[in-house]
Amino acid sequence: MAENKEFALVGINKASVYPESELAMLKALKNELQEQKEQISNLRIIKITLTETDHFA
Repeated sequence: MAENKEFALVGINKASVYPESELAMLKALKNELQEQKEQISNLRIIKITLTETDHFA
């Protein structure tokens, strides 16, 4: 979210990360924001799965 409280598109290195326990709250917020502003109709909630690899083994 930008300083002016608007959403801004960012790269994955600047994406917000939330625990799955907050998914219902995030979905409600997403729906509320999309109803208020047409320009953020492409707002997405995605699940990222990380795989840990030991490069020093």
